Amino acid sequence: MKIRHVTLQDKSSMKLSLDQLDQVAQALQIQLDRDFTPVWGVHAQVQALDTGETVPARAWPMTILNQPSAGLGVHLDNKGKPFAEIQGGNDWSITASHELLEMLVDPLGHKLIRDLDIDTSAGEHQVEYLVEVGDPCEVFAYQIDGISVSDFITRDFYNTKAHAGTQFDFLGRLNKALDVPAGCYISWFDPQDERDAAFGDEDNKLRHDLQRIRAKYRPGATAKKTAGTT
Repeated sequence: MKIRHVTLQDKSSMKLSLDQLDQVAQALQIQLDRDFTPVWGVHAQVQALDTGETVPARAWPMTILNQPSAGLGVHLDNKGKPFAEIQGGNDWSITASHELLEMLVDPLGHKLIRDLDIDTSAGEHQVEYLVEVGDPCEVFAYQIDGISVSDFITRDFYNTKAHAGTQFDFLGRLNKALDVPAGCYISWFDPQDERDAAFGDEDNKLRHDLQRIRAKYRPGATAKKTAGTT
């Protein structure tokens, strides 16, 4: 199994200490090793960096910022290496988890899975869904050693022929394949009419801003799926 190296660094006005960053990095590592890798088969080592430290050449950096320059989410630098920018503020650890998991599954941002079109008004036919493992369930979160991390979909999320009792996300909050609760998102490409589409917030302004999404759509208290935590 190929192991990626991902760094976590704060360049925001939160002025997080290395110890605070390391606590989150350790929670992210547990999430990967215990929860995520068995489902998606991808793995990484997560390392916290102090503010002035240099990101190792082969590492994929995640940076906490007040105003992300490239835009929230996962991007590619001029050498084609993935990086993620995280909005500082409340729930930043959930955003870090969300972006980490999506970056590992689809670092180039073009992984597609074919299944029936969620938009029934377009007629029953197949489309290509962009694999974004955090977006369809991004209002849900759980805790690992007191650190909040993001829920994520399973591979069966895109399988409309999945049998009864199938788990479509880690927390079990989604009821069926392609289920998209309020505040969550799914994107697809329609080869039938070359239509790019997305389902979620009607003006799409919140798409990658988990701080505002969770403030607007927070479904009660953070999920307490803590069994097996260290």
